[in-house]
Amino acid sequence: MRRVAVKIAYLGDEFNGSQIQPAESNLRTVAGEILSNLLLVDHVLPDRIDLKFASRTDAGVSALGNVVTFYTEFKDLGLLLRALNSISHGVYYTAVTEVSETFNPRMAEKRFYRYIVPEHRIDFEKFCEAAKLFEGHHDFKRFAKNETGKSTVMAIDYVKVTYQNGLIITDFRADYFLWNMIRRIMAAIIQVGKGMSSLDDVKAKLAGEDGTFGIAKPEGLTLLDVTYPDLEFWKPDFCPFEKRIRQDLYHDTVRTLFHTSL
Repeated sequence: MRRVAVKIAYLGDEFNGSQIQPAESNLRTVAGEILSNLLLVDHVLPDRIDLKFASRTDAGVSALGNVVTFYTEFKDLGLLLRALNSISHGVYYTAVTEVSETFNPRMAEKRFYRYIVPEHRIDFEKFCEAAKLFEGHHDFKRFAKNETGKSTVMAIDYVKVTYQNGLIITDFRADYFLWNMIRRIMAAIIQVGKGMSSLDDVKAKLAGEDGTFGIAKPEGLTLLDVTYPDLEFWKPDFCPFEKRIRQDLYHDTVRTLFHTSL
């Protein structure tokens, strides 16, 4: 039996978050899908799988590069990816590497997130100015959900804003992020862009003034990647989910044609 780390991707609107929910809730989660997949294709007992996530994501939040670790009996890691993708509904297993018993997926080097909003009624210049306020070292107490015993003082490496086809794309990089942090930051940036709040309002909250700007919708947020020092993920030359992508793109095209025809 060996322990592996696997890069995974999923659309948030298909799941009620990444973490397992009580059985009686009957809610579909990313962890639940992965465990179900592993029990079908692997031979590891349920209590020995030891599934762990690099980053938890709330309901509606997507991921292109989250990381999970678990134990497997597969010796061929390419075959593991192929087997998991062949039965998965909503989770894409994109890359894999073997890790040690002591590897902790939470101890990442960097995390990358993206938030996308439509340009409608947003002043792009003010939006960009507000975004820049969050770069660097700050106390983000007013921009995160309270987690007992966890410091809210930290640094964001960069906040980059770009425009593409009617969408405003905001990229973040940091060692880690606090719970709901990006969605609360984005709520402030969007309000400034729409003229509902000022840059001074944001500066005051960063300086510790009481109050918040609310929280932006989860659907706009995607975890782009999680990286580790001296850890390289192997991605097969063949696409282990090519057929699924073709099917998903077909359904997306049908939905797009429907909405543009209204």
